[in-house]
Formats: sequence, C-alpha cells, structure tokens
Amino acid sequence: MINLAEPLKIAYSSIISNRLRSLLTTMGVIIGVAAVITLVSMGEGAKSYIMDQVGSWGVGSNSITIQPGEENSHTIEMNMTYADAQALRSKVNNLQYLMTEFVGRGRVNYGKKEYKPGYTLGVSADYPFAYKQGAAEGRFFSHAEDAGRKRVAIIGKTVARNLFGEFSPLGENVKINGVGFKVIGVLEEKGTMLTYDMDDMVLIPSTLSPLVLGTNKIWEMFMTVNSEDQVPQAVQEIKKILIARHKKEDFHIHTQQGLIDIINNILNAMTGIVSAIAAISLLVGGIGIMNIMLVAVTERTREIGIRKAIGAKQRDIFFQFVFESVLITMSGAVIGITVGTLAAWGIMDWLKMSAVIAWGAVYMACLVAFLVGTFFGVYPAMRASKLDPVEALRFEA
Repeated sequence: MINLAEPLKIAYSSIISNRLRSLLTTMGVIIGVAAVITLVSMGEGAKSYIMDQVGSWGVGSNSITIQPGEENSHTIEMNMTYADAQALRSKVNNLQYLMTEFVGRGRVNYGKKEYKPGYTLGVSADYPFAYKQGAAEGRFFSHAEDAGRKRVAIIGKTVARNLFGEFSPLGENVKINGVGFKVIGVLEEKGTMLTYDMDDMVLIPSTLSPLVLGTNKIWEMFMTVNSEDQVPQAVQEIKKILIARHKKEDFHIHTQQGLIDIINNILNAMTGIVSAIAAISLLVGGIGIMNIMLVAVTERTREIGIRKAIGAKQRDIFFQFVFESVLITMSGAVIGITVGTLAAWGIMDWLKMSAVIAWGAVYMACLVAFLVGTFFGVYPAMRASKLDPVEALRFEA
C-alpha cells in the first residue's frame, strides 16, 4: 500500500520553509480565483436584484404582455383599443387580471403650482392587483369608476411631495392637462427601477385617456391568468380574439417567463464571459507554478539524491512534488475565495444591492485549482522522480 502521508508532510514543510516564494508563486491563482468569485457573485447579485425588481411589479410566470405592432418591426402601429380590452376580458378563460395602459404626457396643476410627472398613465382598475402596487393612502378607483369615466386620480409619492409637500393630497382638486380631477389615493412607494423613478407618476381611469392624454390607443395590455400552466392556452385565445377583430396579426405577445429567461440568459452570458477572462489568470498562475517547481527540482537535486539513497522510492518523490504543487494552488484558491467573497460583498453593498455568494463558482474554483496544481505539478514531479541518486548526490558535491 502506498504511503502518502510522508510525501504530503515533506511537501507541506517545504512550502512553510519558503513562505514568501510560495505566496508569490500562488499569486496568479489568488487573483484568478478572487476575480472569478467576485464577478460571478456580482452577476448573481445583479440577477437577483433585477428579478426582485421585476417581481415587485407583478411580473410572474403566469403573466402575459400584449403590445401593438408586429414583433421586431421598426415602426409601431398603435392599433389596440379599449374595445379590444373589453373583448379579451369577457372571452379569455382563466383570466385573473387585465390591465390596460394608455401613455401620454401630463401637466398637473394645483393652485399656482405646476408639475410634470415622469409618467401619466390611463390604467384600468386592475392596476394595483396586476402590478402589486396599491394605495398607501386613500384608495384606488373601481371598475365602476373606470367605466363611468369618473374624474379621480391616484398619484405617486414623488408627485405628492412636489405638489403638496408634507400635507395630505387626499380630497384635493388638481388639473391634469387642464381637466379637473380629485386625488383619491397616493401609491405605495416603489423607489427606482433601472434608474427610473417609479413613484413619479399619475394614474387616471383608462376611459378618460382620449380626453386627458389625447389618445384612445392602448400602449400595452398586461394580463395574468390563474396559473403558469394556463399561459399557452391563454396566448392562443388572445391571438384568436384579436385576429378576428383586426383581421390580421398586428400585435405581439410576450410571456413573462420568456422575458425572465432572456434576462437570465443575458446575465449568464455576461458572467460567463468575464469569468472566462478572469480564469486566464489561473492558467498563467499554473504556468508560474510549473516554472517554480522546475526551479525547486534543480535546487533540491541533492536532497532528492539523499532521500533516494536512504530508501525513498520513485513514487515517493513524485507524490512529494505533486502534493507541493497542489497545496500551493489550493492555498491560493482558499485565499482567492476569501478575497473574492469580501470584494463582492463590499462592491454590492456600495451599489446598494445584495451579494449572492455563488457556491457553484466556489466549488468550481476549488476543482480547477486542484486540476491546475496537479497538471502543472506532474512534469516537475516526473523529472524529480527520475533523477539518478548517484548523479543527484554528485550535483552539489
């Protein structure tokens, strides 16, 4: 039975006795592993952040988005109307929520104050359920108020602060593009999403969009069905209904699972590319380790000769140098993982995002470091093991 304890002990002693050289030798591995862990962890953190942001707006795998115009068309033909939305609402099976969105420019006046919000939208009463954003103060308008063209408005926190300061806007009368409205609610605060202030908006009933926003064309319809399994059937029903009404397929449909998959694929590709670049450091580090191990073989030729003369076998010398190479790379991997994890936490905290430690990358880094140490340690180990003991003793005599 091969005794591996003795070669391992000698390899460890050799590394300890040359601490500075061992540290410098493993620097390439440390940098490579740290870079991989940092970049992958940041990528996973960014992915988690984006998914949380998207999820906070009700975008789940049971969601469907309908937009006007043919997919990948350079021009958008605004062709969806309120009547289309009503047809879908009455005919699509397993429908949970349907939210229409009319987009336009808005100018809000309160007394002598005027404010132009980032978004002025005509939406249906399903907005708070579809987008998971209800009223923090007051209430949202009802389906009856939407159908009855009631002049009621819900404003975001940013709009409320700019127009009303610290006072409650509930019950106050404002003018939106010159049309009088009563503020009945203030939306829950959402913060920013991809640099956009999602609280800088005014919502009015969709039926008032032609009067206030000057458009009767829907920018987007957002739907949810009861479960993800019902999405394919719903998509087919939507196509059938709208084609029957428009006499052509002048719209396109996105399932949210598809969009989530696209986001994941993009982030995974970016993470993979930067990780591959960082992994080059591991290769460079491995070459450096091989170079130092070859130098070590030359420096310790007499030591090898003495060990062979007192009974060490060829395999003992071989394992000693392989173990030394592996210990150097694995030490570098451990240091690199620690540095990379701390760097990822620090950077993501600075960006106000949560770092997600990529354990898969940690395990892969350890495996790659082990393979690099083994691969680049074998040749020097073979050279050392094949030295003739007589010639080795004579080398430094």
